[in-house]
Amino acid sequence: MATLTLTLAALATSAVPGLVAVAVRPHHASGDEFAAAILTTPDDEIMVSVPRTQQAETLQSATVLGLAALTEGARAELPFEAPRSLGMTRAGDTRAVATTFVQGSRFDVADLRADAILIDSIAESLAAIHALPRSVAQQGGLVERSARDQRLLVARVVDRAQSTRYLPETVHARWTEVLEAAELWDFEPRIVHGTMGADALLIDDDRIVGVLDWSGLSVGDPASDVAWLCEAGSDVFDAVMSRYARRSGVGDSAALRSRAAFYHELEIAKWLLHGVDTHDTQVIEDAVEMLDRLVDRLSLLDVPVPSREPIGEAAALDLLDQTPAVSDRLSETAAYEALDEDRMFGFDTDFIEPLPEDGAGAGAGHAEGASPAEGASPAEGASPAELGEAGASGAAGPGVADAVGKPGSDGRAAPDEQLTEPVDDLLTEPISDEDLPDAPRR
Repeated sequence: MATLTLTLAALATSAVPGLVAVAVRPHHASGDEFAAAILTTPDDEIMVSVPRTQQAETLQSATVLGLAALTEGARAELPFEAPRSLGMTRAGDTRAVATTFVQGSRFDVADLRADAILIDSIAESLAAIHALPRSVAQQGGLVERSARDQRLLVARVVDRAQSTRYLPETVHARWTEVLEAAELWDFEPRIVHGTMGADALLIDDDRIVGVLDWSGLSVGDPASDVAWLCEAGSDVFDAVMSRYARRSGVGDSAALRSRAAFYHELEIAKWLLHGVDTHDTQVIEDAVEMLDRLVDRLSLLDVPVPSREPIGEAAALDLLDQTPAVSDRLSETAAYEALDEDRMFGFDTDFIEPLPEDGAGAGAGHAEGASPAEGASPAEGASPAELGEAGASGAAGPGVADAVGKPGSDGRAAPDEQLTEPVDDLLTEPISDEDLPDAPRR
């Protein structure tokens, strides 16, 4: 670990010319997807990270693009701090990226209460992001989706989930009903964080002081940024939404609340699709258990499921005429286009072709409508929120009730390791490939 930490320190000095580091420590809050370290300088602290997997590398690329779009003018409108990209350098077959390190503590969404002081700061932070001008996305080469685009995109997620044959008919009928309610999808697209959740927020003294993970920054549905609050319960959700409505100036929209609840439920579908795409039986069983609990909850709420009569040929042709084509308006810069393509096809599973019906389930051993195996448990150390489904909801980020809990570490588990030699001397010898983290899988 010491060798890797010092190697990361050397990479940071290569990424940021003139950097003077007086101490370095490992940063464990980045999880297994990244090798990361915190460097202490005379004036500040800097984080350097190297992706270990292809998915992590794609996420890092999207984050760099999002942070670059946050100009000084945009940052001045935010009541919290966002990391700043300082530089990058080659690290084996991938790259190391250096950013400013934002101080703050983590919190668990399940611990939120409707009368907590933090509630007002959460609403303020969400409203500030959504109030940013759309030119932030346009000038930064970020994805822009209309209300129709967003509606069609989430419909693809529902269709893919249905094609796995694990989706209960009650749930599919409810989701289809939501998608067909045109009044719910009449909203004004805004700048959204895209992967908002408790993991992205840092707090200090009951206030949001930092927001991380800007990989999903785009123009989309603001409801996707508040969906994660459904996990805290209706009282907390209502408390945040009432304050958000006053700060955002959009009023208390019932349609926004309904879409947020829909996005929250849809995280289960994304978790299921992740299990199918990766042939992970345990994830599939976990998702099926969550869907079964959703069926029970819908039954208790007595959610009406309308019967649908077959439509005629004229009505079908009219629906086809109304079906929009999704067109993401991107920058013409070749580098931005390449990066967005990388984000879409490597990070957004909406663009992954579903498995054939005769192979659905990836060996999970479930027939259509089957319940999960007895004793099945969630995958260790993973949750739907950590999958970063940046495209479908604009949020990779909302968590799902009953999913595995997320660590609350602030990344300071290990004490500072004093550098016993000048950092410049570390660069006099070539960095051995054995000292670098495993290269991303291509």
